[in-house]
Amino acid sequence: MRRALLAFLGNEDAAELVAGVAGRFGLRARPCKSGLSLFTGDALPDCVMPDGAAVLGDIFSLTGATCQGAADGWGSFIAFTRDESGWRIDRAPLTGLPLYWTRWRGGILCASRLEPFAELIDRLTIDWEFVSQALVYSNLRTERTGIGGLAELLPGMRLSWDGKEPWTTMLWSPWEHVGKTRSTGIAQLAPELERRLIDAVRCWGRSRPDIMLELSGGLDSSIVAAALTAGGVDYAAVNFVTPGADGDERHYARAVAAHCGISLSEAALDPADIDLVAAPAIVGLRPGAYAVLRGIDYAFERIVKGRDVSVFGGIGGDNIFSFDGSVSPFLDAAATFGFGRRAFAVLRDVARGGGATLWDAARLAWQARRRGPREHWRSEIEFVGADAIPSVPFVHPWDVGTSEQGQAKRSHVEAVRRILDFVDRPLRWADRDVVAPLLSQPVVEFCLSVPSWTWIEGGRDRAVARAAFARRLPPEVVWRRGKGRIESLATQSYLRQRSGVRDLLLGGLLAAQGLLDLTAIEAYLARDLADGDFLYFRLLEIADCELWARSVEALRPGGASLDQRAYWADFAGSASTSPFNQ
Repeated sequence: MRRALLAFLGNEDAAELVAGVAGRFGLRARPCKSGLSLFTGDALPDCVMPDGAAVLGDIFSLTGATCQGAADGWGSFIAFTRDESGWRIDRAPLTGLPLYWTRWRGGILCASRLEPFAELIDRLTIDWEFVSQALVYSNLRTERTGIGGLAELLPGMRLSWDGKEPWTTMLWSPWEHVGKTRSTGIAQLAPELERRLIDAVRCWGRSRPDIMLELSGGLDSSIVAAALTAGGVDYAAVNFVTPGADGDERHYARAVAAHCGISLSEAALDPADIDLVAAPAIVGLRPGAYAVLRGIDYAFERIVKGRDVSVFGGIGGDNIFSFDGSVSPFLDAAATFGFGRRAFAVLRDVARGGGATLWDAARLAWQARRRGPREHWRSEIEFVGADAIPSVPFVHPWDVGTSEQGQAKRSHVEAVRRILDFVDRPLRWADRDVVAPLLSQPVVEFCLSVPSWTWIEGGRDRAVARAAFARRLPPEVVWRRGKGRIESLATQSYLRQRSGVRDLLLGGLLAAQGLLDLTAIEAYLARDLADGDFLYFRLLEIADCELWARSVEALRPGGASLDQRAYWADFAGSASTSPFNQ
């Protein structure tokens, strides 16, 4: 747990118990103000701000001036501050270090991992209502977790504690930046995006001596490579190669490496490394260990050979660069400019970008306009029992302001939310220093302000990003349309382990809870896969959920403590205090 944290706000007797658990996990005490017991791994950066805030993680100045406190900075940090009203804990927007919390022994117990909670709380229980939501609303990450009584302090949120009651407030919202829509075109926007990205990666890279970039050969990771090179950052790259042609991106990765003048390692993925029914090595507070990615995890370890590298990647590019693929940008343009020549030009770009005729794009736009924006998070009900399907998803702080937006910007923000659910999941990132430069706050804020139709200008997706780095990347990379896939690798693993997946799902905890449509699952598992049938990915997501539930049950069976039950009973339904506000 070299990058973990454990903290307690409360009385000294309980703090002694926390200190004992911290010692068992190798966490050391950090000096801090009275009333806070703070323990971290030795690889987690820390500093004290001029205003007295204890900051864990990376913090960079928003203005270029010295940060006086957490509000002046961006990065990946947790800040603990005390004033006359009590304690507040701030988590950085977007890339903030994970933090989970609960009320415990008259105080507030916080940790970045599940294991300390398992040691200190009498009994851990699975929140089955959360599990039913997770099965239907994929990647919908809210304050609520899969463990009863434990909540997450989401990115851009503050947890306040006056010694009696806790409450959370939102410090950062994407809608503030969506509202700052820029009226200029690609020629003006691209240089600003280029500058922000280079500045961001320079901040991330200047204190990291051993950086490994996961370079897929796709546009997004290639842009990160170009920004690292332009920022003068020393780094190397690794490319993962699948046995099938669909995931063999070596041609593109080699071109980027040669263009940027960096060394490139190539790691072959072995289907035998993927065990779809093995328990996760680390149990999180939510399902989602992504067993299908374990081949990449093992290949990565073979390359780094135990080195404590900082892992950079292009994660989030599709999300922040508004890789939409729908007719929504045209509807936004029509709402802004009316149904005239300018909106018609956007419709033409949408059609070209999607490989459709202008007539087909117009027909789809008409249907989408009549249908109106989608009100809730997209649901996936395949293989879920009819009685287990929730009527509405859990709420999220960013839901406030959604109704005022068109579908394109709703989808843009939703895409950012989806990727934030992924950034702490793959096993190869566990306890490593992981950086997602494309999710840097100054970069995301700029991207949110770019009009939706500008991203598809000229009929190319992510058009502003392509233009921003066109001179820094090989043409065959910056203008490519396709993407590498791992479907062939996943298909082999599924077919080889189909009987194990069947046993896992039909005789598991989710089935016992009545959450699954067992008839539909059994019928699908019994049939041959047709070309283009990737519905088995949905089964693998459910299998991940089952494996997580079994792992939690193995940690410590039982129910929530009396203290937890009393607290959540008192504050259930109070959106300002309970982390389970719905």
